[in-house]
Amino acid sequence: MQVLASGVVHVGPREADWLVEEASRRAPSGEGAEAIALALAARRAAGEPLQYVLGSAAFRHLELAVGPGVLVPRPETEVLVEIALERLEGESCLVDVGTGSGAIALAVKQERPDAQVWATDDSAEALRYARVNQARLGLDVAILYGELLDPLPRALRAAVDVVVSNPPYVAESERHLVTADVVAHEPHRALFAGTDGLAILRRLAVESPTWLRPGGWLVCEVGHNQAKAVTKLFETSGYVEITVHEDLAGRARIVAGRKQVG
Repeated sequence: MQVLASGVVHVGPREADWLVEEASRRAPSGEGAEAIALALAARRAAGEPLQYVLGSAAFRHLELAVGPGVLVPRPETEVLVEIALERLEGESCLVDVGTGSGAIALAVKQERPDAQVWATDDSAEALRYARVNQARLGLDVAILYGELLDPLPRALRAAVDVVVSNPPYVAESERHLVTADVVAHEPHRALFAGTDGLAILRRLAVESPTWLRPGGWLVCEVGHNQAKAVTKLFETSGYVEITVHEDLAGRARIVAGRKQVG
């Protein structure tokens, strides 16, 4: 639309194309499309995440609904899904802790339809998006409200093959390293985790063995400088075969550990 191209509201040319496309989708008759595009561009120019403005985010083979109140799925988390999938054998059971938009759980279910997949989150706002995405995609994932592993049924104790999580892991002392737009718009409960960023990771390391079968895996995304500390947490909690994996940028961002057999 000429009004975006003219720079009345400043956004990049590629983003302008996406915003115009979204405005056209929302106003297929064309009536009011320009006003919608301007409103979307104003939101983006004010620093709101592009995915919020468009109402969706790409993740692996999925298009997910996102918006205020839920973390935008990041590309590095796609690697977390890969590591989790590698540890699923046969008709397995996987639990995604802190599912947010449902990205991990839904991606796993789409790529491994034979797996039994559960997802938990203690944010009702985030789970609203997860349930919308589940309904749109038609994937059979059990989505539960509650803290970490607490909402799981007792029947899953010592029966889960993989617990996977992209938990909050940013230390309060490193808040200044997070971009201002992210701090301003994305949910802090999904980003920050105490003075050292390990508050939730500690709990996962301690609580997951109750739910994992012998030989089951805990797989977590961690901060850019946390792999060594999380490896130590896993060792202290009795995990074996601990491995560290790099993200798409070559940074150590995923730690996996196995519950001992016997």
